[in-house]
Amino acid sequence: MRKTDREITDLNEIAGLIEGCDTLRLGFNDDGCPYIVPLSFGYELVDGAFVFYVHGAKVGRRHTLAQKAELVCVEADICKGYVTLRGGALTADYRSFIGRGKIETLEGDEAVRALELLCRHCGFDTMPCTKAVVDMTCVEKITVKEFTAKQRFK
Repeated sequence: MRKTDREITDLNEIAGLIEGCDTLRLGFNDDGCPYIVPLSFGYELVDGAFVFYVHGAKVGRRHTLAQKAELVCVEADICKGYVTLRGGALTADYRSFIGRGKIETLEGDEAVRALELLCRHCGFDTMPCTKAVVDMTCVEKITVKEFTAKQRFK
């Protein structure tokens, strides 16, 4: 990170940043060209790694790329607004997270738990994830051990 004074290193503070985000951007390498998909997500902090849970169709470009990906990139951010600096320049007041990790498909009870975490993060504490829902949905887990987080203003 170029500007280390903006770095967020405390895992609980990073978790708070992620909790405040409603979209996770998932990036793939598509034959040398970036392909980015915005997704709703759930997450948890496990042994110093951020584990994200996403879902989607069992067919299509995103699904195909996830099936062959060794690593993916994730990004989430919060823009609180814009600030006028001395001299009249403007800058964003933001917090952001970026990392890379391994993506894998979940099934059965693991998929149900992942969907429950996703629903909870999206504000639905009691949404049931039936077998029929799990059977028609591709549920994925992204384990991110390499990441950085930063903010413009503390």
